Amino acid sequence: MTTFRELLQLRNSTYEPNNRSSLDEWFSSVLDVPLDELEIGDVARAVRQSLFLAEILPKAEAILRNNPLSGEDYDGQLISSIASLERGDINDALPSFLSICSYLAQINKTDFDRQVLIDIEKIEKLSHS
Repeated sequence: MTTFRELLQLRNSTYEPNNRSSLDEWFSSVLDVPLDELEIGDVARAVRQSLFLAEILPKAEAILRNNPLSGEDYDGQLISSIASLERGDINDALPSFLSICSYLAQINKTDFDRQVLIDIEKIEKLSHS
């Protein structure tokens, strides 16, 4: 099972904690956790930080397929994280991103709140840009 540390090594990169910001503390805490074992909040944060999206977005899609409103802190957190991406972020992960977009287009959204619907619309627009 692949970890962030292994992905960094594959890219001939290393990670040394520096200023111990909350982001740095979080990354240190998940560095050696297999990607398949990351919690929903960790996957959402990795997406927001555009970390290894080609490897993280398939995990995000699996979580969404299990529960489209997945989130650790609030319903729809994972969708919100994906909606925060920019076009340049998704280039390496385009197949997974498009698969997520296709899935979100097909699901019943009648119980979704307004913000989740706005985020899904952002994802859809991003897929066409």
